Amino acid sequence: MSKIKIADLPSVHLLDKNRLPNCAAIYFVTDSNGQIIYIGRTVNLVARWKDHHRFNQLKRFNRKNLLSISWLNCSNDVSTLSKLENEFINLYKPPLNWTKVVTPIRKITPVETALQQSLQQLAKLNTVIFGFDPIAGEIPTIYLNYPVYGRRGLSGSIRVALRNINKKASSLKWKEYHTEPKSFGKFGFWETEYNGIRIDLSPGQGLVDIMQDSTRRTIAGVTFMALSVLQLETIIESVPEIKKDTPGLEAVEEDPIPMKFIGKLPASNGNNKSVVEVEPWEELEPMPEGEVREMNRQFLDVDGAEVEVCTNENGKHFVRHNVYWWIMHKSKNPDPELDCITEKLQQLIDRLPSMRWSGYKFRLETIVFGEDNVEVESILLPLAMFEDVMKNAKSGWGVKLFQEITSGEYKSKPEDGASVKLCAWLQHNSLSSLLQTNKV
Repeated sequence: MSKIKIADLPSVHLLDKNRLPNCAAIYFVTDSNGQIIYIGRTVNLVARWKDHHRFNQLKRFNRKNLLSISWLNCSNDVSTLSKLENEFINLYKPPLNWTKVVTPIRKITPVETALQQSLQQLAKLNTVIFGFDPIAGEIPTIYLNYPVYGRRGLSGSIRVALRNINKKASSLKWKEYHTEPKSFGKFGFWETEYNGIRIDLSPGQGLVDIMQDSTRRTIAGVTFMALSVLQLETIIESVPEIKKDTPGLEAVEEDPIPMKFIGKLPASNGNNKSVVEVEPWEELEPMPEGEVREMNRQFLDVDGAEVEVCTNENGKHFVRHNVYWWIMHKSKNPDPELDCITEKLQQLIDRLPSMRWSGYKFRLETIVFGEDNVEVESILLPLAMFEDVMKNAKSGWGVKLFQEITSGEYKSKPEDGASVKLCAWLQHNSLSSLLQTNKV
C-alpha cells in the first residue's frame, strides 16, 4: 500500500464533527502540522463521532494544536474496512493507536524527536554502527551493535531505555524481536523503522576489542562510534556468513538518515532512569619508542593501607600494578612474565560484575616520577578500575567476611590485612576524594 495525500481528502475541524457525512470510511485525525495521530474505521462516520471514545482525549490536544478529521470513502463491508484500517495503521503508525484511552498523555512526541532521543541513549551506552545495507531484503537496514562480553552486557539498560521511549505517544516504536535465553545473557535484539529505513540493534561479542580504534559517524544527526571501512572488511573476511546474509553491507560514511540535530535529551531530575551513561575507558595512548611517561605521585592512607596514586599531565589518575600486588599478595616486585601479570589482570577485570573494563589493553611501560627522578617499569590501572577490583576482592577471606564488608557490618580490626580494610572503605568512599588535584 502506498501513502495517500491526506491534504487532498475532505476534512472538518475536530469541534465541527457534527458536519461529518453519513458514510462508511477510514478516518484520519491530524494535527496542524499534518501529522496523523489517530486512524479508525466506521460504517457511519457522523454517528461514530457523536460519542467517540477518544473525543475528550483529542479535545485536550486541540487546545494547543488544532486537530482535523479527514476521511476516505470506502465500502461498508466490515472485513474490507478492518483490513484497510490495519494496513493504514501499519503504514503511518499513528501514536494514539498505540496508547490506551485512559492513559494520560500530555503531548505527542514527533517521530524525529523520539528517534533521536532513543539513538542518543544508545550512543551513551557505547553502541557502535556496524554498517549499512541499502539492499537488505525488502528494506534498507542500518545495523547497530551494543558491546557484550561473555554473558555480561548492557542489554538491561538498553531494554529500560527503549521501553521508556515506547511509552511516549509517538509513531516510533522499538520492537524486541528476539531475546536470548538467560543462560546466554538474556541479550535483546531490537528493530524500528523510520521513513523506509530499518534500524537493527543486536549484541556484539568481541566489540570491546575494537571500540577504541573505531571512527565516528552519525545516524539521524546523532554521533556514534562506527566501524571503519578497514575494520568492517576485516570482519567480513573472517566471518563469510556476514557477506552471505548481507551482501550489500558497507561501512557508514554519510548519514543514511540525514536529519538536523533537534537537541539534547531532557535533563534528568533524579527520577529519570531511562538514560544510563557509561563512562569511557581511561586508557593512555602508548608512548613513542624510546620515550618514557612522566608522572607525579602521591601516597594515600586508608585505614592504615597505603595506596600510591600516579597522575599524568592531563590530570588522570592511575595505580601501578606493583601497588595492587603488594596490597593483595605482599609481593613487592612481581615479574611480569614469570607471574603472568597481564593475563592475571585481564582475568581480574573479566570477573567483575560490570563489563565496563572488558577489552582494556594492559601494557608494561617505563614511568618516571618527576619530583624525585625515580624510574620504574609497571602496568598502570586507571584509578576507577583499581577501585572496582578492590571493592570486589575476596581472595582467601571467606564468605562471611565478604558479606560483612558488603553489608556494612564490618568492623576494622588491627590484624586485618590492607586488602580487607581497603575493600571495606571503598564500599562507601572513593580514593579520588583524598587526592590533591594539582596537575603535573
